[in-house]
Amino acid sequence: MKFKKFFTYGLIVVLAVTSGLVIGDLYIDTLIPLVDTFATQESEIRDDEREIAELYNDAISGKETSFSAVELYQIAEYKLKQRDSYMKVLSGDVVSTGFGQSLRSNKVLYNDQFYFLKMSPSSISLAPSMAVWINYEVGSDTVLINESRNRSDIIGSSPEDFDILLGRDGATEWSLEKYKTFFKTDVNTPLTYIISDYTTSEDNYSKNVTLDENGQYCFEINMTYRYAAFAALYYSFEITHFLEANNVPTVPPQSSSELPQWESVSIKGVVDKDFNLLTLSYEEKYSVNVPINGAKVTNTLTDTFYYDEETIEGYLESIGEL
Repeated sequence: MKFKKFFTYGLIVVLAVTSGLVIGDLYIDTLIPLVDTFATQESEIRDDEREIAELYNDAISGKETSFSAVELYQIAEYKLKQRDSYMKVLSGDVVSTGFGQSLRSNKVLYNDQFYFLKMSPSSISLAPSMAVWINYEVGSDTVLINESRNRSDIIGSSPEDFDILLGRDGATEWSLEKYKTFFKTDVNTPLTYIISDYTTSEDNYSKNVTLDENGQYCFEINMTYRYAAFAALYYSFEITHFLEANNVPTVPPQSSSELPQWESVSIKGVVDKDFNLLTLSYEEKYSVNVPINGAKVTNTLTDTFYYDEETIEGYLESIGEL
């Protein structure tokens, strides 16, 4: 890697294709152990979908009324996957080496069209602006991807104003197989982390689920090191892909040493009484493989979920997709 790339990593905002990616707070850390997730397949660390479906059916029928944090996450994720439409908005502030940067990303499913847009404007030379636009027709064999780095016209403090900077014009067609090879998951995977018995082994998470004053479920899941690395399996491949500030990589990571090394992930969630996800808040800590001693990353982000058609249609109209 050329020496000049070291400076671009100062505050690169990672714009992912399936979930929220941002590089924040950089500092040196060589203590995080290497966890070999490179050869791991998503199916190997997810719980059996039939068991989750049974748990979901027991929950909505009222047969089961008490849940661990992991069970509640899986029930809500399962319901989200059954929906015909939803919008997930990720937002957060990124602070690194004294600089602040905002992020917004939208995942939208509507009329069998899946969209993913991510924007992070910047006027700081050490923190290149980045943008991604993805469109996938559910069931098709191709994916349209338009991604851009170092665009001088993506500037300012709020990325919400820049959702229309990318679109179909100039997009590249990828095969579905190529996408899965790069990112190790489906295009329309809705959530960032894989939460299962495997990734939360040895009581490496909070089992407590509480009800707030509105009758909503609140939970927290905490994972460290190897558990966080497996939970972030496909997220890690996305981070590595978007660490390249100037050029779109033509090949996926070639070894585990190219992937982030995870220190911890904290997830706080709110789910309504009907098991709809309302919010997921994340604090992520990991190290990336850059020159000298590497850089440690801290991200603080929140996903907010919307299900009403008026909100979803309004967003799609604003980006020229409806």
